[in-house]
Amino acid sequence: MNDVARSVETKRPTESPTPTRRIDHLAFVTDDLPATIDFYTRVMQMPLVHVRRVPYAADRWQPPYENIRHYFFDMGNDTLLAFFEYPKGLAKQNRDLPGGMQHVAFHVPREKFDRMVDHVKSCGVSVVGPVSLGGRFWSAYFLDNNGIRLELATTLGAADETVVDSVQQTETKARAELETLFDDSKIVDKWLKQMPLKSE
Repeated sequence: MNDVARSVETKRPTESPTPTRRIDHLAFVTDDLPATIDFYTRVMQMPLVHVRRVPYAADRWQPPYENIRHYFFDMGNDTLLAFFEYPKGLAKQNRDLPGGMQHVAFHVPREKFDRMVDHVKSCGVSVVGPVSLGGRFWSAYFLDNNGIRLELATTLGAADETVVDSVQQTETKARAELETLFDDSKIVDKWLKQMPLKSE
């Protein structure tokens, strides 16, 4: 194996010390499944790949409805996005309260990013951005038909960086932020030792 191939090999996300490999699926709730199917296949260009019913099972924290619809979309890179269909008339969740999911960010390669943002806009969806979030982050935001906040994210860093590599910081930057959270320098040092840091 030559040096270039070996360099690419070591950057594969599956070679992380983390025991998880990637997202298997994210599961959200909708009260309008036909509109959700339309949004994710037409706007997000994610094929519908699996449709099923799920029985109620209290001991597994399943949704509290019998024989509920649970539909899956292919969101790329061998990962799934899923929706349960709940009855109409229920209160909406608040993404800005603890325990809520504030948003979902989908990574889009830099060379496809502008085209994807334009496609979402062409579907009549209001888009905020793209905006710079500092560092490598370049993002555009919009809401799906359920009010779920979505983000298209790309990197302004090196084209061959993985997503995880692209967010690595120097010890100085990471320390400065962690010191705003912890007063004890030993706790700061403990977390810094566990973080993958790049050279100053």
